This record gives sequence, structure tokens and C-alpha cells, in this order.
Amino acid sequence: MSTAQNTRSAPGGAAQTIHVGILGATGYGAGELLRLLTQHPLARVVTLVSSSAAGGAVADVHPHLRGFYDSGDFALRLTPEADLDALAAAPRSVIFSALPHGESAEALVRLITRAEATGTQPPRGIDLSGDLRLRNLDAHRRFYPESPDLAERRGIFEYGLPELFRERIRAARCIANPGCLASAAILAGAPLLSEGRFRGDVVVDAMTGSSGSGRTPRDTTHHPTRHSDFRAYKPLVHQHEGEILQAWGDPVGERIQLGFVAHSMAVSRGVFVTLHLSTPEPISASDLEARYRAFYAGSPFVRVVPGTPTLQDVVGSNFCDIAVTARGRQVVAMAALDNLVKGMAGAAIQNMNLMFGLPEQTGLWTPALRPV
Repeated sequence: MSTAQNTRSAPGGAAQTIHVGILGATGYGAGELLRLLTQHPLARVVTLVSSSAAGGAVADVHPHLRGFYDSGDFALRLTPEADLDALAAAPRSVIFSALPHGESAEALVRLITRAEATGTQPPRGIDLSGDLRLRNLDAHRRFYPESPDLAERRGIFEYGLPELFRERIRAARCIANPGCLASAAILAGAPLLSEGRFRGDVVVDAMTGSSGSGRTPRDTTHHPTRHSDFRAYKPLVHQHEGEILQAWGDPVGERIQLGFVAHSMAVSRGVFVTLHLSTPEPISASDLEARYRAFYAGSPFVRVVPGTPTLQDVVGSNFCDIAVTARGRQVVAMAALDNLVKGMAGAAIQNMNLMFGLPEQTGLWTPALRPV
């Protein structure tokens, strides 16, 4: 193992190393993957791809990782193309694509196709963009018009939200990782909405930190314009609507009328979602909480908490905290998660673990950074 890797014993004894590659190695998503993978007992990062920073060291673009990937026998440099030989040197390998929407899935598909042409086992693929999240092509064209159709590959990529689709993920070779706002909204509503019986209005107010918009500063995400401010954006037209409805089993909104409004918070990390709906019959707060606890009983990274979730209890971790309350037919469900961990890189590693038959907590079982 390199100095970048944790050398603790693997769960259940010795197991095969997983060789890891990352496309788009300079962004926040890649940086968070690299940070989390330092604690994974089996994963070894062997190739990092960047067209803008090729030749550089990891610490040049992610200075908080100094000393983890730049010394020892396996010191890494960023390269313009993936090292397929390094990936193929282990029986198990995976490529994470952390490129922007519109580029990410296409680059990942090209790489997998190139690996297939060599006659060796191609790596598993996990795309962190929205390019292949939606199975319905019309919905994809509506919500991601800048992204290619990739129709021949669309059905191959499973939607990677473990709490709802764990068995599909275990059997998959390619995963479309969920969006951060979508993950929080889906988990907040799934115990009531994923069974296919609910009909009616669902309102979701979703607040997010600035890191969810990526590393490149823009007017709406740059600190001077975001600090001491609060604003909504993309009301009723946000691209995450499609995957939320799809995960709830109503991909074109025949049963559920979703009113989704995203808001910008003056924090770097974190997503907080408040979901409102009316149930057909009155329900007590205690019965509602019991329903959520039963639904997530087998999901180690979802915690049903009293009162309200808080960002400080989840930031830096792969946990999503959910709290619920009810009055008559009125239901409110609240969810909080770290957009870069459970909303992105942590979920991707959780998916990787499931794909390779590991406990999904492997390398991720760590608490939040309270206080932040």
C-alpha cells in the first residue's frame, strides 16, 4: 500500500485490493474522493486524470492532501489520460468520473470502451454527474439539454442511491451517482412516497452550500456575493426534479405534483431539505417516526433523529439525518447531509463498496466535524 492508503485489516480478513482511477481530478468532488479514500482499507488510487493540471502533484491542486499522495513507492502525478495498465494490474478496479455535466459520462464511457477493446476486464464505472441519472430520454433532454443522450448506455447505468436500490447497485457494473439536493429530498420523502400509492402535492424547500456549485467561482456562488445573503434559484425548474420523481417511482409526475425550490446558503458545505405533504388520513408524529425508523432500519448512514437535523451533525460525514413531525394530515420531513460526502463522493464510495461485495460502511464510518 502507498502512503496514501490506510493499512488496517480489511473487513472479514484479507481481501483483494481495488485499483481506483479518477477523471476530473482537480475539482471538489475529486478532492473529496481522494480525502475519503485515504481511510479505505482496500482502495488504492493508481491513476488521476486532468487536462488542465497534467504533470502536477495531488498537493498542487488539493493542498490539504499534502503527504498522502506525493511520497513513497506510489506517488501520484496527474496525467492527461487514464493509465489502463495500472487499473488492470488488480482483479478489481473502478473509475470515478468527476467531470462537469455534459462531459463526465461521455468520458467515462469512452474509457470503459477503450478498456473493453484490450480484451481485459474493464473497470467498473461511477459517474458523479447528472448525465446518466435519468432513464427516460425525454426527461433527460428536458433537465440536462447540454448533456449527450448516450441512449445505448443509459439503461446500463443504475441510479446509485443505496438506501432505495441496494440490490441493483450490488449487481451493477456502472452507476449514475445521485445529486446532493436530490439525495436529501428523496430520502426525506421515500418512506411515504416510494411505494407508489401517494397522490397529491409535495413541496420541497432545499438549501445548499456553495461547494455544491463546483470549484470555479461564479457570480451566484462567489463568496463576496453569497456571504450575508440568501436567495432562491431555479424555482420549479431545477434539474434534480427528474431524479427525485424517478426515485419515488413516478418519473413523469403522474401521481406526484412536485414543487421544488432550491436556495443558496452562505455556508461552504451542507444541504438542508424541508419536505411538506398531506397524507390521505391523519397520522401521529410518533407513528410517522416509527414508520421512518422501520424503513431505514437496514441503512447505516440514515439516522432518524428527534426535533430537527443540523448541518453540524453531518458535515464531514456520510450520514443523512432525518427528523419528522405531523399534525393531523400535515407531514413535515427534514433531512440534512454534507453535499460533498453523502451528496457526492461518500455516496460514490458507498456504491463502490456495494459493487465489490463489501460492507457499505467500509472506509466511511466516521463522525461529523462538529463544530464546523
